[in-house]
Amino acid sequence: RPTKVEGNPLHPASLGATRLFEQAALFSLYDPSRAQEFREGNATRSWWSFQSAAADRAQLFAPKRGEGLWFLLEPSASPTLGWLRGKLRAAFPEARFASWYPFAPDSAYEGARLAFGRPLEKRVDLSKAAVIVSLDSDVLFDTIREARQYADRRVPGASMNRLYVAESRPSVTGLCADHRERLPSSQISALALALLGEVVAHLPVDRVPAALRALPTPPASPFVRAAAADLVAHPRGGAVLVGFRQPPPVHAAAHAIEALLEDLGETALLQEPLRHDILAGPAALRELGNEIDAGRVEALVLTAYDPVFTSPRDLNLAAKLLAVPWSAYLGTHSDETAKAVRWLLPAAHPLECWRDERAADGTATLAQPLLAPLFGGISELEVLAAFLPERGLSPYEILRQHWREQHGDAGFELYWDEAVQRGVIPDTAAVTLRPALAWATLAASLRPTEAHPATRASLELELFPSYTLHDGRYWENGWLQELPDPVTKQTWGNAALVSPTTAEKLGLSTFDVVRLTSDGRSLQLPTYVLPGMADGVVALSVGHGRGKPTTIDRWPAPYGANAYVLQTSAAPWFSPDLTLERTGATELIAVTQERWLTEGRHVAPVIDLRDLVSRGGAPIEDRAPQPSLYAPHPYPGYRWAMGIDLSRCTGCSACVMACASENNTPVVGRWEVLRGREMHWLRIDRYFTGSLEDPGAVTEPVMCVQCEDAPCEYVCPVDATVHSDEGLNEMVYNRCVGTRYCSNNCPYKVRRFNFLDFGYEKPPLLEMAQNPDVTVRSRGVMEKCTYCVQRIERTRIDSELAGRTIRDGEIQTACMQACPTRAIVFGTLSDENSEVVRLHGDQRAYHLLGELGTRPRTVHLARVKNPNPALRKA
Repeated sequence: RPTKVEGNPLHPASLGATRLFEQAALFSLYDPSRAQEFREGNATRSWWSFQSAAADRAQLFAPKRGEGLWFLLEPSASPTLGWLRGKLRAAFPEARFASWYPFAPDSAYEGARLAFGRPLEKRVDLSKAAVIVSLDSDVLFDTIREARQYADRRVPGASMNRLYVAESRPSVTGLCADHRERLPSSQISALALALLGEVVAHLPVDRVPAALRALPTPPASPFVRAAAADLVAHPRGGAVLVGFRQPPPVHAAAHAIEALLEDLGETALLQEPLRHDILAGPAALRELGNEIDAGRVEALVLTAYDPVFTSPRDLNLAAKLLAVPWSAYLGTHSDETAKAVRWLLPAAHPLECWRDERAADGTATLAQPLLAPLFGGISELEVLAAFLPERGLSPYEILRQHWREQHGDAGFELYWDEAVQRGVIPDTAAVTLRPALAWATLAASLRPTEAHPATRASLELELFPSYTLHDGRYWENGWLQELPDPVTKQTWGNAALVSPTTAEKLGLSTFDVVRLTSDGRSLQLPTYVLPGMADGVVALSVGHGRGKPTTIDRWPAPYGANAYVLQTSAAPWFSPDLTLERTGATELIAVTQERWLTEGRHVAPVIDLRDLVSRGGAPIEDRAPQPSLYAPHPYPGYRWAMGIDLSRCTGCSACVMACASENNTPVVGRWEVLRGREMHWLRIDRYFTGSLEDPGAVTEPVMCVQCEDAPCEYVCPVDATVHSDEGLNEMVYNRCVGTRYCSNNCPYKVRRFNFLDFGYEKPPLLEMAQNPDVTVRSRGVMEKCTYCVQRIERTRIDSELAGRTIRDGEIQTACMQACPTRAIVFGTLSDENSEVVRLHGDQRAYHLLGELGTRPRTVHLARVKNPNPALRKA
């Protein structure tokens, strides 16, 4: 059975790493609350019964050429799914296809149409980008490849990139910015137009199309002037990234800037859309709703994730679905959409079925199941095939049939075996395009709009994806519910985020429960005062507030508020008509970090590039050994150690999720988190620097640093925490009696104590997610990071059988393997040529709380900022 998810190094998007969602996939796989049976109304049915019903529908719609038959699908670029759709179109020419995804990039496609006359997809190559301008984009969290490319150019030196971010709330990308402009999202359109105007002003007249010369632009802030000058100074080396929430003109302005600076084809790469349905936002649902109201939808097949829950409430999708005579929903749970349709089809987990997809660059990839469907679930391929003569074929057979048609019979078996083995099909990447810009159309779309006055009585409502629950599809995932939000450090819910200035103006404090009203709809939730928020903005993450997760219902609710209630199809992500009322009540928020200042200590240092260079290679920390009463430890062989580069770390939390999956970390629930009893072995501390209104930030992964002179070891009365001859601070669970002296004596507070037997009430199915190589701890035991000693021992056995020593990089801890940016390095100090030795000798290396003389085996490297000299003083 699968017990750990890792990235495929051959995949062009993952590069061998993962995001936190992939790491948490195992909890969703073994979730006993998944849909487990086929249902028609309240009656239990079978897969054969649905196939028979689908065949009857197909026979009914054949004479009408499919008129009245609709498919609402999850957005996909799957080649085989597209092949099946083609067969459905041939059999039912009048059938309608649409896609739904709440975070669909419809605005990006429309922005490309304004710029190039047709919708195109844009991806970026940040390995070539010296200057990056992010406009409400969270690229460092959303994508692995771009985060890796960004990190690879954060090495201090002449080629170090510079990141400008404009956003309303602190994001993972914003926490990494060299310069950050905080402003309401509704004002980013004006900022983008001002940025374009500044770029035009810097260029010779003959390089600027006539349509842009007379374009009126808003006044530019110092941030905009500096970013524009930097972009112009680095032709073919700039990238302007725009988030999916921004309107089409902002995306069009980004294309215009990149075209003027010759970035198209260099850092900005354009290609034909990969997805089968270009539009997958509210417009598609609105059209479907109108067709239902007109009585023109007789049968509807849904595979999109829970559109009733995730769609804007003004579309009233639940009532419309109930009016469809025949409907079927492929769902993972008996959710809101399942209650509004006739058929519920249990969906197979991605790890349970054969399928294919395309990476961002178009490369086709294959995925194979790791176990048979636990609950007899089916895939999207099987649902579509049920309406075709291919009904009854397995996903494997459907895939092979499609790819055999693509490749031909000659040599197909070898071709297929190699593709399955690699997971990647060669020579399938999309062609990069260099289209000409439609300057007149583009300029006509870039007229300034009147900004909302800053002194308005109402507030701006902003909605954004949850860092842990995404659009709500991970609601039942206890690992993700308990994972601290990378920015707020909140678990088990969401809150109304406001700036310190806005909180003071409204008389609010963190934990105050407020009532938010927009477009006649209201909800209540607690307030969270967050530094770095734009003033006049209240931000909420969506995906929360669905009630109690059934797999974890022994812990008390509430688990956040459903922010989708305030969403409208006309203004889905930010709206200026929000009103806020204090209720007088308070509600605790389960956060894992309440202090966000270093208080002047050398805990998470940040240094400017110019200041680092001026040191001439001198280390930032005095590395003279501290006096010690310990006798020197002999290390005859390996000396395990770790290095963590804060310049590469984005704080995305993939490492935290990987550690929990690898080491069987228990889920303790909201109430225990409120009591400070979370059990993660690895945490990411987030510190703000500068003013709390407009701060900088730094993220710092902290786990057991494996002290050479460990304060925990000499206070243990039963010798449960001991030092190995390879430098590991080991925990002998069988000896531990729970005195917690070691935790009290640990200055890093990285030890976790099992106050309760958190595994006792765990559903038996979830036990399948536990790693058999790691002990499942019981109540009363202290536990912590061990550098993944089980991986060390497995590699040691393999190397000894091969008669050799362990190679550098051969052991990858769980956190290191998952990290998208390669911020974590592990190895032995006894190998002078190892990467970890290089990090330990770097001038940025420092020992966390090194003044205590603990001599950590884990060193951190200070974060380096690369500010623009024009803005450095500010």
